[in-house]
Amino acid sequence: MTVSPRPVVELSGVGKRYGEVTALSGADLTVHRGELLAVVGPSGSGKSTMLNIMGTLDRPTTGTVRIGGHDVAGLTDRELSALRASTIGFVFQQFHLAPGVPALDSVADGLLYGGLPRAERRRLAERALRRVGLGHRLYHQPHQLSGGEKQRVAIARAVLGDPPLLLADEPTGALDSRSGAVVIELLYELHRAGTTVVVITHDRDIAASLPREVRVRDGRIEHDSALPGAGAAASAPVPVLAAGEGTR
Repeated sequence: MTVSPRPVVELSGVGKRYGEVTALSGADLTVHRGELLAVVGPSGSGKSTMLNIMGTLDRPTTGTVRIGGHDVAGLTDRELSALRASTIGFVFQQFHLAPGVPALDSVADGLLYGGLPRAERRRLAERALRRVGLGHRLYHQPHQLSGGEKQRVAIARAVLGDPPLLLADEPTGALDSRSGAVVIELLYELHRAGTTVVVITHDRDIAASLPREVRVRDGRIEHDSALPGAGAAASAPVPVLAAGEGTR
C-alpha cells in the first residue's frame, strides 16, 4: 500500500490532565494515510489516552488535534460524532457482542441510526463479515464463536462503513497466540486494501512486527521509528510486508 502525504491524524503539543494527574504531555504525532503502526507502552503509559484523543472520544487539555484535516477544537459534539462516524472505526479488546444476537445482526446494528432499511443493513453486514473470513458464521451467536472469531466480528463492525482510519485497542489482548496472529494478519489485509491502521498495544513483539513503532512511557512519546535517527526508519512510503510476515 502506498502511503499518501496527506495526514489522517496530526497531534501537536498535545497534553491531557485529569485533575492533578498528567496522562499525556507534549505529544507530537503525524499518521499519514496508508500507514500501519503500533503505539506501544506499559499500563499507565498514556497510550489509551492517546487513542481516545485520536478517536475524538476525549478532548486534549493542551495542544492541537487534527483528524482528516479537521481541527477538533473547532467542532461541536455533534460535528465530532459525524466525524467519527465517517472517518474512524474502533476495535477494542473486549468484543462487545450482545448475547443471543447472531453475528450478522451484531454487525448490521452498527448502521441502525443511518436510516438504511433492515435488508440493506444486513446486506452490507454480510459483505463485511465475508471480508474478514466469516461468511460461514453469519448466523452464529457469540457463545458459538471462538475468541478470534468474536474479534473478527468486532472488526467487521468497525470497517462496515469503510472508514479511512481504524484504531485497534489491544485487539489481541483477550486472545491466545494463534488467534492473535490471525487478527494481526487481518489488520495487515485491511491495511493492504487501503485502511490506515493504528494498533494500541502493550505487546512489544506485536509492535516490533509492524512497519512503524511509536513507544510511549510516562505520558510522553519516547521513540518514533518514523523520525530521522530513530533506528529502523519507517518514513513514507512505509514498507508492506508479505502475507503472513510479521505475525507470531
